[in-house]
Amino acid sequence: MEGFLEFMASPWGIAIFTVVAVAIVIFFFAVNYRFFAKAVLDFVFALLALIVLSPCIGVCAAILKKKCGTVFESVWAVGKGGRPVQLHLFCGYQTEEGGQCYIRRSAIMYFPLLADVLSGKLSIVGPTALALRDGAVIPEQFDRRFSVRPGIFSPAVTAYPSKPSFEEMFAFDCNYAAGRSLLTDVRTVFTYALRAVRGEGYSLVTLGRAGLAEHMLENGELTPEQFAETENIASEEVASVARAKMRVG
Repeated sequence: MEGFLEFMASPWGIAIFTVVAVAIVIFFFAVNYRFFAKAVLDFVFALLALIVLSPCIGVCAAILKKKCGTVFESVWAVGKGGRPVQLHLFCGYQTEEGGQCYIRRSAIMYFPLLADVLSGKLSIVGPTALALRDGAVIPEQFDRRFSVRPGIFSPAVTAYPSKPSFEEMFAFDCNYAAGRSLLTDVRTVFTYALRAVRGEGYSLVTLGRAGLAEHMLENGELTPEQFAETENIASEEVASVARAKMRVG
């Protein structure tokens, strides 16, 4: 027993104990990932990311407040269970050359989404958050993708070398919702990081975020009247949320 205790106090013993402890923690989170561990990790990593990025977020907020008088803009998306959720992005302003400012042209505009992860509206990794009008026209066969929270990063990026079609992305989202795992989420984050190093990060963050209804209109799958109806449906969804908040208040 004394020999064992001496070994455990040695550098090799400490190293082995650390590896075993980390393996046990990873196994615990992996086994319970779909039950509660994913939500816990989402909260922890979003909080850490906000702390690390707080200087950048503060500078951007000060610039936007001075340039355009406001810092954030709100967008509505389809959340878990098909319910509308209000998400937040950095707003933008026109440069002297007539283009969008760097904040708006870069992935920085999505930093406020980390606060939406903390509030439980989003996940770090999950199906792409769709605009409400897109949720009104998505085929019912893909409804399973709404059984989990949408994410900042889409796991579909691990399956396709470039931007997939809507049908491919929705099918992958359904498979992800059915078998999401710690390994899949880790692989997704590392894939984004690798592609970001190659200069593809911004295009990946915006992957399929919206545009299904417009895509269907351009291809003749929706008539202009049907497209206008999707806007009405989206407006009614937003109004219903506002009425619910008033009743609660």
